Parts: sequence; structure tokens; C-alpha cells
Amino acid sequence: MPRYASNIQIPNLGAAVSLNGTEQVEIVQAGESKRATTQQIADLKGVGPTGPMGTAGPTGPTGAASTVAGPTGPSGTGPTGPTGANSTVAGPTGPTGSAGATGATGATGATGANSTVAGPTGPTGAAGANGATGPTGAASTVAGPTGPTGPTGTAGTNGPTGPTGAASTVAGPTGPTGTAGGTGSAGPTGPTGAASTVAGPTGPTGTTGPTGSIYPTGGSPDRIFYENQQTVTVNYTISTNYNAMSAGPITINSGIVVTVPSGSTWTVV
Repeated sequence: MPRYASNIQIPNLGAAVSLNGTEQVEIVQAGESKRATTQQIADLKGVGPTGPMGTAGPTGPTGAASTVAGPTGPSGTGPTGPTGANSTVAGPTGPTGSAGATGATGATGATGANSTVAGPTGPTGAAGANGATGPTGAASTVAGPTGPTGPTGTAGTNGPTGPTGAASTVAGPTGPTGTAGGTGSAGPTGPTGAASTVAGPTGPTGTTGPTGSIYPTGGSPDRIFYENQQTVTVNYTISTNYNAMSAGPITINSGIVVTVPSGSTWTVV
């Protein structure tokens, strides 16, 4: 008569070898414990719902140790066979065999009686992927509060000089006469002609020197104000290597050009 282990849990039992259908397993039928063969389980048609976990049966005694290591069979998912009698001699540990192919899943057994002991909680599943971002909500019809004023930024670079303002309708004071231009070199003396009875034409006037600085004006004896017109009505070229200054705003009429040579500047203040 086979002996059954009463103190060994099922996960600690040895793995069964290939099943042939004659192995017996314990089942619960109509509230009573029954025995069935693995072939009866395999012959079931259809898969019924999985019943609640039944109460754990007693662990049978450990069978006698084998003196010959059997070959490692393929890993199947068959029912657990009865535990053999306890061995008094520990057998040698055999080498670990290669993992066999996973066997086909057996049919679901009959529903066992309700367990009175809560089973252990399974591990927490992995977190699911983030869902897609929802649509943007409608714009608010209420203006949010105004935030505090930010710090003052650094001063930007000076912008380009604005257009010249319109010429003044009031004549400014006449500045002092500029330095006379240098005298041109004398040409070669031509042959003396016969004395003319008619006076010859006057020679061309030499180039006028640049205008000197304008003195300020004001109520006598003050000399505080520089006055200039506001609109440029004729083309004008600032003297080379001289700078010019005008009190703005200044307007340059259409088609009129003010030329500032390289090395010179025109400042409108």
C-alpha cells in the first residue's frame, strides 16, 4: 500500500516524469474527496471555469531515496503524484538536466470546495503605459491677474540718426569768416601779346573756405542759443574731415541729398 507524505508541501515534492494516464490524483466531487487518473482528466471535453482554491491536503511522507539517478524528463505541467515513503539515506544530488519543452496545459479540474484560508497576495503587475494626452481645454474668458513687473533690461544701443528736420525759417547768426583757401600755383608765363585796348575778363573766384563755428546768441549780453532752420531744401555736402551738428527735428525735402564724407559726422540733437 503506498504511503503518503503528510508533512511536505506540494512545491517541495519531486517533479513527476512523463505521465502515462495511470497516475492517480485527488479530486473533490460533490463535496467529497475522490481519486481519478490523469487519463480521466485528459479525456474531459471543454474547459470549465476555474473554481476557488480548496483547502490544502496533508503532505505525505517522503519516499525512500533512489540509488540510481534517473534521466531528467521534459518539464510538463501534469498533476502531482503521491509522495513515496520517507528515505532514511539521502541520495546524491544528480546533475541539473536541460530544461525540457513545456508540456500542453491539462484540462481544468472540477471545482474544489471553498477554502477557509485566504491565499497569498500575488505580485503587483507592471505599471501600464501612460495614456495619450487629452485635448487642450477651451480658452479662459476671464483674464488672469497681472504678474509683477520684471527688472529693467540693459539699455540698448543707440538707434540710427533720424532724418534731418525741416529747414528753419529764421536765419541763424552769421558765423565768422572762415580761413581763406590756399593760393594756387602760378601758371607759366605766356608770350607777351600786343597791348590790348580792351580790359581782359576777371579771373574765377577761388574756392571758399569752410564756414567757421557759429557763435551762440541770446539776449544781450547772453550767448547761449544756437539756432538753425528745420528743413534742408538744397543738396549739401559736409566738408571733408569736419563734423556738423543740427538741432532737431530736421526734415530733408524729397530729392534733396545731404552727403557726409568718410571721416566726417553729422549729429542731430
